[in-house]
Amino acid sequence: MVEHIHNYTFLEELMNKNRIRDPVHGFIRFSDREKAVLDSPQMQRLKNIKQLAFTYYVYPGAMHSRFEHSLGVMYLAGLIFQCISLNSKELMDEALKNMLDADKVLEIIRLAALLHDIGHLPFSHSGEAVLPDNKRHEDVSVEMILEMKNWLDNLYFSGATELVVKLLIGNIPPELKFLADILAGQVDADRIDYLLRDSLHCGVGYGNFDYRRLIECLTVCESDTGIELAIQRGGFHTLEALVLARYYMFTQVYEHRTRRIYDIYLAEVMKQLGFNLTPLSRVVEHDDISVCMNIRAKASEERKQGKKSLATRLISREHHSMIYETSDFADVRDQQIALEIYSMLVEKFPNYEFIIDSNGCGGNIHKFYVDGDEEEGVYFYVVADNGEKKLISEESKIIGKIHKKFRVIRIYTDQKEKDTLQKIKSVIYEGR
Repeated sequence: MVEHIHNYTFLEELMNKNRIRDPVHGFIRFSDREKAVLDSPQMQRLKNIKQLAFTYYVYPGAMHSRFEHSLGVMYLAGLIFQCISLNSKELMDEALKNMLDADKVLEIIRLAALLHDIGHLPFSHSGEAVLPDNKRHEDVSVEMILEMKNWLDNLYFSGATELVVKLLIGNIPPELKFLADILAGQVDADRIDYLLRDSLHCGVGYGNFDYRRLIECLTVCESDTGIELAIQRGGFHTLEALVLARYYMFTQVYEHRTRRIYDIYLAEVMKQLGFNLTPLSRVVEHDDISVCMNIRAKASEERKQGKKSLATRLISREHHSMIYETSDFADVRDQQIALEIYSMLVEKFPNYEFIIDSNGCGGNIHKFYVDGDEEEGVYFYVVADNGEKKLISEESKIIGKIHKKFRVIRIYTDQKEKDTLQKIKSVIYEGR
């Protein structure tokens, strides 16, 4: 693709250095410096952290790790940078004139992408329940990267680590906003890779879209808030496909009813196990293997005590059955109804166990600004050949109409017998 036609000295180095075969992108090439980062204990730990936690209980192929995802994001971030360099050369040159030369910017973008998930807890997002309040894995990543500062600066150049951190937290001048957008925006290397990778390993087609066309149509444009990532008009349909892919992956994989109940178990069991994460960088002491060993030990001890614990359910794949769920876009009223149903079931069936996912599972399908929305959104532009730009929600009827947030509220029970489940469901629908 673009790396073969754009004149970067760094890319010439890549072509003659290291390569690794990736199931999504084919051969990914990397420099000796990047190899040193990949070989670091902090990065190697990611090989033992599954991208999708216990999703393999539903989709057996979902055994892939944060390590391979990080490689993919590094590759895509570099590719996006090269494409916008071609599509918006003058604006890019102007934006970067007070920064490093383009070669070094490309290296830093790839390094930031490679390190962006370094702070993930065991079982990825499911493990974040043990973090202190208001902390996320991104905060852990930044702390871990800062602890590597001397080593990274010696490996690359003085100030490299500071640049990486600024990119990851978005603390950069407005004229360089597009660089942060490549890593964490509405059309970023991270979500492109995980949609493709998760879809492949789960054996579903929901996450597939023409990402090559999407990337080759990315450009930058000037706005009131700086220089931002945008897309050429000829490629906005591929952006629609990305948004729809994200929605379908939410419904079929990320918030699958069975996968979700195991997330609930895991979060609670990890809280029970207790983790000392002071400082946050101590997360490096834990991975899926060490946590699984602790869960197995906990389950064994509780079985001896005659308890049917969540740890046992995790290890033995004995999950609760879903007996109620809202639509894909639950609102406050739906939440209230679900809570009322849950209270009714607890009262009518005191000998049964019920679990409610009361806040609902899900997330943002997109954050683009849509005219008429109460909440503020991201201004993302479609750029025509004549330079005229429009908001993506104006150009695309699909993005303008689709709900921004996916949210499902579910109720589960420990009952498995079909007649019992039918009796519970009858009570639910009679009471509504």
